[in-house]
Amino acid sequence: MIHMTDKIDPWSNEAAFDYSKLFEEFGMSEMTPEIAHKLDFYLARRGVLFAHRDLELWIKDALEGKPVALMSGIKPSSDFHLGSKLTAEELIFFQKKFGAKVFYAIADLEAYADNGLTLEQTHETAVSNLADFLALGLDEKNAYIYKQSEEKRVMNMAYIFAKRATPAMLKALYGDRNYSLYFAALTQVGDILLPQHKDFGGPKRVIVPVGVDQDPHIRFSRDIAFKEKLMLPGATYHKLMRGLKGDSKMSKRDPSSTLMLTDSQEVAKKKLMSAFSGGQSTAEEQKKKGGNPEIDMLYEVMKFHFITDDKLLHEMHDDMKSGRMLTGEYKVKWIPYALKWLEQHQKKKADLLPKARKILENAQ
Repeated sequence: MIHMTDKIDPWSNEAAFDYSKLFEEFGMSEMTPEIAHKLDFYLARRGVLFAHRDLELWIKDALEGKPVALMSGIKPSSDFHLGSKLTAEELIFFQKKFGAKVFYAIADLEAYADNGLTLEQTHETAVSNLADFLALGLDEKNAYIYKQSEEKRVMNMAYIFAKRATPAMLKALYGDRNYSLYFAALTQVGDILLPQHKDFGGPKRVIVPVGVDQDPHIRFSRDIAFKEKLMLPGATYHKLMRGLKGDSKMSKRDPSSTLMLTDSQEVAKKKLMSAFSGGQSTAEEQKKKGGNPEIDMLYEVMKFHFITDDKLLHEMHDDMKSGRMLTGEYKVKWIPYALKWLEQHQKKKADLLPKARKILENAQ
């Protein structure tokens, strides 16, 4: 059973939230059909991208030709997985549709604070992560890519912003933590507000695409921005994807329940064949009652990632729900869509590894 929680913790493995309470308790705005239609983005159409802060204001400024920016990052503690891919694809979508500059942080300091990985240990992972991002379609010519540990402006801003924070504020947002994680949170505020630094043109609207579990960082940054008389950063929120076992948030901490973009065809197929199924326990029940695609992890993987054609996804939904296919037949039919995508992505990534290495080494 998936544990529903009202607590938002960016460093936990909780799987599910009562999403309806997030609007009332944390002040998020719903991703309305009107906004989804305006975006024409499959993740918004499907309700995966379900909430935002100030997205309408960001879109208005972008369409009026005012400077806007996007900001996100990755903790280089392991290879890209599907959660990493989701955020990257949102950044790439907004960059292409609105011509916005992307600020992308390699959060190597957070990897040290949270995972105990040294800066030297995370360098090669950072190169691999960036190559994934480039292979997904990032235009590096309209992006500022940096390591936290090498970006002095971020560290200066974190130190300066610390005067606006109190132990009570940090505890309310994050709970009892060691101070390395509290300072990692302050560093993320520096990351999120970096696009508004005078060296990048000063105040502007910024959107940060995140999973809902990262909202404490957004609220913290908005509070600091208000006190510093900067524009409040906005955000888009996607639903958290469950691990392949169906019982927790997909996380790098559980590789067996996580589809990595580096997984071989054999490994990926094995993981997907073993993924939690929405099918019935027997062939007879499956044919009689049909399955439940809403709890089926293969369906969720395809909905979030590998099938962008809505008609094709509807066919997959019906294959499970109607009972016209047994679970094994259903997986054999649909898993190849994921395997083909992975094969093509890995070829692109291999070609882009030298470029990723050059970008990061030039940034130092």
